[in-house]
Amino acid sequence: MISPSMVLAEFTEQQAANRARVTSEIDRLKRAVIAPLRHHGIASVEVAFDGCGDSGAIEDIACRDASDTAVDLPEEFSVCVEEDGAEPVQTTIMQALEDLAYAALELHHPGWEINDGAGGALEIDVTAETFMLDCKLRYTAYDDHYTEL
Repeated sequence: MISPSMVLAEFTEQQAANRARVTSEIDRLKRAVIAPLRHHGIASVEVAFDGCGDSGAIEDIACRDASDTAVDLPEEFSVCVEEDGAEPVQTTIMQALEDLAYAALELHHPGWEINDGAGGALEIDVTAETFMLDCKLRYTAYDDHYTEL
């Protein structure tokens, strides 16, 4: 017979391990992107996402310099991402930024793309080295009114 308490304990353990893995991935990606972005004169980045109906994606990655002018992110621009206990991995800055946004969504808003979905952006202030996830969750609401006539 399956013990509900054992199933719950196993689920809780798996969730904690997943949370630790994703948190570690976010930390590695944050460290990997800051210096290269700064080197290319990028002061801020906005990684926009949107999704609903069980599908979601990164919609745009917009970069700005210190004077708030739009800056193109070189596609060939690569970064080195540390891996836990393995050799560092080379990837493009675009891929690292997308991976960072998806990891942040997985950690803080799992299922963001389900049903009515969500939209928003990962906002990176390169100068201050801050990362802010702005997630606007959507939902359907009903306002029922019953009136006896």
